[in-house]
Amino acid sequence: MTSALPDRSARGRALLGLALAGLLALSLPASAAEEPLVTDRPDQTESAEVVPKGTLQLEAGWTFTRDDEGAAWLEQHEIPQTLLRVGVSRRIELRFGWDGYATSEIESPAGRVDHDGVGDASLGLKALLRPATGREPQIALLAGTTLPVGDDEVTSDEADPELRLALAHDLTDRLSLGYNVGVARESEPGEGSRELAFGTVALGIGLGDRTGMFLELFGDTPLDSGDGDGALSFDAGVTYLLRDTVQLDLAAGRRLGGAAPDWFLGVGLSWRWPR
Repeated sequence: MTSALPDRSARGRALLGLALAGLLALSLPASAAEEPLVTDRPDQTESAEVVPKGTLQLEAGWTFTRDDEGAAWLEQHEIPQTLLRVGVSRRIELRFGWDGYATSEIESPAGRVDHDGVGDASLGLKALLRPATGREPQIALLAGTTLPVGDDEVTSDEADPELRLALAHDLTDRLSLGYNVGVARESEPGEGSRELAFGTVALGIGLGDRTGMFLELFGDTPLDSGDGDGALSFDAGVTYLLRDTVQLDLAAGRRLGGAAPDWFLGVGLSWRWPR
């Protein structure tokens, strides 16, 4: 893990940047979206939708996490956690991610340790394998890898690949169910890497024409029993469409068991540039 609460000026500049991005999104010329805006944030379950061909979709946000372990605790901030999705065909999108600027603070009986730095990037794609038909789910495949380009105190030092299958059902006009299964490698500087199997399930609830919420369970388990504990967490959140192509989100979650942060909070902004 990384570690340092930023000074107020650094934190302020990061939040100001996210606010300016929101103002830019709202100032873009209005244009009817060809398809409804579907994002891969703020939950852990990736959607089974690809962005329309010829469009760009940018999803960004800030996340705060806290983990308590007896007399020690860790607090971490990450911003702007950017994901750029590019529709290259009717069934394929390219994905470019960046963790953003990470800061954390670790407090223990031995004292306080602070770290901060620019995080790693990621590269991947999403392919729509099958659209929804009747009771059959929509299915998409996601493949990607992290790129260890971050600062020494933040980077994982390794390129960690991930393979994920995303499935989605429309249960009613107001309810949807999405779930993911996959495998990934996770690296920590000085601690090597481990292979994980993971899964998520999220219930989406439409509260109105522009407002929605979700409830989600997600977790992982090492493929090798000697690689430590798995984790299980719960989160929930709301989304609000400012415009057909601009969405705000808010989410919070907590650990139910295993090696995961005790709780986290995040806010974000997503927008699409129609062709």
